Amino acid sequence: MSQIDLIAVITPKPGKEDRVVELLKEMAVFVKENEPDVLRYHINVETKKSGEQEVIMLETYKNKEAMRAHGTSKEFKAFQKKIAAEDLVGRPMQLKVVKPVGGFAARL
Repeated sequence: MSQIDLIAVITPKPGKEDRVVELLKEMAVFVKENEPDVLRYHINVETKKSGEQEVIMLETYKNKEAMRAHGTSKEFKAFQKKIAAEDLVGRPMQLKVVKPVGGFAARL
């Protein structure tokens, strides 16, 4: 089975951006140490002209099982509970599974 690329877009409420990134950094440490089939877990922030920020996660999984294991892990579920309990996001997370159709990544 081929690898899966996922883009997750999280929209923090104003003033909550740093906390969302902090929680994601904690999650990234866990993923790196415990989920070897997660091949990429990049945290990015976009600031729009309006000042609103979005956290854009670029994730690559070895296969569907790796993506499922990550999404159902107790650590990811705990992350989701913290996000909800602390009222950190302004809208539901958007998930986009994408398929490369061209270009390259050799110069990274």
